Amino acid sequence: MSVALIGIGVLQTIVYLLFVRAIDLYEREDFRYVIPVFVWGFTVAVAISLVFNTVIGAALSALTANPNATTFLTAVFVAPPVEEISKGLALLIAFGVASAVSLRRGGTEFSGVMDGIVYGSAVGFGFSIAEDILYYAQTFQQVGDQVFVVRRIFGGFAHAAFTSLTGIGIGLIPWVRSYALKVLLPLLGLAGAIALHASFNFTASLFGPLAYVIEALVLLLYAVVIVSWLAVERRTIREELREEVESGTISRSEYSILPTYFARSFHYLGLLLTGRFTEWRRARKMHQAAVDLAFTKRLAREPYAPSQYQKEQYLRQRIKESRFGRTSRPASY
Repeated sequence: MSVALIGIGVLQTIVYLLFVRAIDLYEREDFRYVIPVFVWGFTVAVAISLVFNTVIGAALSALTANPNATTFLTAVFVAPPVEEISKGLALLIAFGVASAVSLRRGGTEFSGVMDGIVYGSAVGFGFSIAEDILYYAQTFQQVGDQVFVVRRIFGGFAHAAFTSLTGIGIGLIPWVRSYALKVLLPLLGLAGAIALHASFNFTASLFGPLAYVIEALVLLLYAVVIVSWLAVERRTIREELREEVESGTISRSEYSILPTYFARSFHYLGLLLTGRFTEWRRARKMHQAAVDLAFTKRLAREPYAPSQYQKEQYLRQRIKESRFGRTSRPASY
């Protein structure tokens, strides 16, 4: 087994994770939440899946007495639900923890399509690299390095794509009004993840490399979803912060750059190039608090949402402190 090759595969996985996190332009997820989800995929989800896939596969083997049939049935009908449920548990835990934290300190930690994609990808990337390493260790003598390389290059996004559907379903919970939808959307996301996973395994079992073509089409669809959701977030920031200009929470110049990621980035670059590092740090904190305020106000408009007044006031205080420095301690809640 090539340790160097495995190291390259791990590095590739980290690059993929950083890339997906980076395209969440307006509310980038904290590594304190992303890394544990990744580790769950690499360890807990793989362990759960290995146990259940092995046990159920052994039962099918006793029933069918046909190794090829057992392999096919396990890949298409057993592995997808077992693996997607084990990965989805990490997202459900992350959502619960993030929701509790957001209630305490303001902001939104796991909310919306992009957050669901980031967390779903994190657990998927962790699961994928662990699965490929195990497969490589078990079949090295038969397949050599080539299969590992192919799986990494062409299949590295597969598990991330599957579980992102579960993540999207969970991420939409704060954005819908009906309690029924709050339950139904995560279940639909999980069902979609299982169906997509099963379709990929079915195609791979019968048609080999054609499965990677399907994966590429799915990733293109995700690109459309991501661009569309970022447009929703940009519009939310613009609409919800308009009255904050009138009340003096943010200035007109700040309002003009907040909805546009590149305008904010060029503003930060200008501060860095002119040596205004303290102002750069304050601007980043203030702008992030303003974005959190916009999303908090948007979610608070839902009839079923609890009162968000204290959280909004907390975020306005954070904006003030980021601009002028800490002058007073905000009330806790």
